[in-house]
Amino acid sequence: MDRRIHTPMRFVFKAHGIVTLLLATLLLAGCKAPQMVQTEYGKVKGSLDLDQRTIQWLGIPYAQPPLGALRWQAPLAPDPWDTPLQATDYRPACMQLGSMYGPGPDGVSQDLSLQDTFDQPVGSEDCLYLNIQRPLNAKQDLPVIVYLHGGSHIYGAGSLYDGSRLVQDDVIFVSVNYRLGLLGWLHHPALKTAGPNPANSGNFGSLDLLQALTFIQNNIAAFGGDPDNITLMGQSAGASHVFSMIVSPLNNNLFQRAILLSPGLLNQSQDTGLVYATGLLQTLVILNGLAPDPDTSATFLADKDATWIREFLYGQDTSTLLNATALVPELRIAPAIFLDGEVQPGDPFAAVASGQFNNVPVMMGITSEEGKLFTQNGMVVDSAALWTLMLTFDAEDPSATPITLEDIVQPTLLPPDRPQQGSCGEEDFIVGGYNDFANRCGALATTDLFQRLQDTALLPLLSSQQQQLYAYQWRWNQQPFPWNIIHGAVHGGDIGFLLGSFDAALFNNGYSSQNRPGREDLSSAMRTSLVQFARTGNPNHDGLGDTWQTWSPLPGAAKRILFDADDQQKQISMQYE
Repeated sequence: MDRRIHTPMRFVFKAHGIVTLLLATLLLAGCKAPQMVQTEYGKVKGSLDLDQRTIQWLGIPYAQPPLGALRWQAPLAPDPWDTPLQATDYRPACMQLGSMYGPGPDGVSQDLSLQDTFDQPVGSEDCLYLNIQRPLNAKQDLPVIVYLHGGSHIYGAGSLYDGSRLVQDDVIFVSVNYRLGLLGWLHHPALKTAGPNPANSGNFGSLDLLQALTFIQNNIAAFGGDPDNITLMGQSAGASHVFSMIVSPLNNNLFQRAILLSPGLLNQSQDTGLVYATGLLQTLVILNGLAPDPDTSATFLADKDATWIREFLYGQDTSTLLNATALVPELRIAPAIFLDGEVQPGDPFAAVASGQFNNVPVMMGITSEEGKLFTQNGMVVDSAALWTLMLTFDAEDPSATPITLEDIVQPTLLPPDRPQQGSCGEEDFIVGGYNDFANRCGALATTDLFQRLQDTALLPLLSSQQQQLYAYQWRWNQQPFPWNIIHGAVHGGDIGFLLGSFDAALFNNGYSSQNRPGREDLSSAMRTSLVQFARTGNPNHDGLGDTWQTWSPLPGAAKRILFDADDQQKQISMQYE
């Protein structure tokens, strides 16, 4: 007779819950309602996540909603509130056209239904909110990581980035929404006010970030963070914003470290901004039935004064504004970060070279196949169809959802490893396969473009002023076929590894149980380096297996640490060239 004691599974689950609850109680001993925090504007009540062992406050306003007369103005501090703010749900993303790089209509979710929103207005103008996550313990003075999302300045939301795993290493993670596209950056004389006003720059989104950082510095101590140890981190356009905050004359030591992941500096002159705004006005006049074509529209506007133009722009609803950008390809990506001399220096590189910038330790990353996110012009499917293929793919059983390269890539770019011949744009140029198309010539933004920006501009410039300059290259491409070729070490693929978050919809099609051991091993090393850098300004730790040396411009000296892994374990080493 079997006399062993069999514990019912429901009892095991219940006991686990009790243990978790007791553990949380012990960790928070002496703290009354830790999710209730007093900010300078009022109390905010967050929520406990016992499974993730985090406390989070979602949708905290850091500015007044930029609505009505505040649309194209510098952000104002939020109005105080008397009753506790329920900060338990993400707030909508800032207005944008739907894409795979932003959330769905609810401003948060990314799922298969996202394809129905492509090129349709989503989000809200009432969007200046931030989210805070911290570990479920009573520790104070924790390092703070503020994350700025990418998306070519026109897509994205803070809600798409989960720091719950990262904060287990005793840091605080903050994600931020900021105005996007023509609502974030629009330069036209009719929008200017008399007298000095930073809003006259047209850099409304940049001013949002300065306001958010000011709010964080003034209030993060109440959430357990150290206001004197803030790391500003961004990817792609978000990294451009990190650099813009580094050089902004209005930045009053709002952060102590900076991380730029795959920066693509899209700084623009105000003249470029005026050309864009003029094209936008002409298109809006046509959409409003005031003129039939661009030439007639230009003639119509020539007779209008600044007051009429200002009232006309403010009278447009956000759907009309965004639909104008969807109709005219030249209006799709609004110029951003105007070099106005007040919010931004007239010459950011000269400002750094002369020491007129926030000189902080910097970590800079790049992926080895950046361009593979920008190969839509080399595909036989549109973005909505590609999104469907990605989300319906079964990474655990690829044969259940068979996809070939021919289903996605143009025949002229196959086989993918066919080498390119000649130099880009020269007479001897012959297009190579998909890999060289993405990395060298052809893609909307190539890997070489990102590489040159870092190697010939940003890294040499910063190294002349800052000794704590660390660079990495992320090379992981262990996805199941064909995603190891279609995406590989793609632009943005390193974010999940740094945050330790592999459940986001984008690139989830590449994660399988087969590549999990190596993927998790590499992620752990990268995540620890991120935390160490945020804590001390130095990303080194024993788990790297090699010393991460600072970047040097000298030939043969240390350049980047290489982050890679096979299916079983990480592969990390320094690169010298």
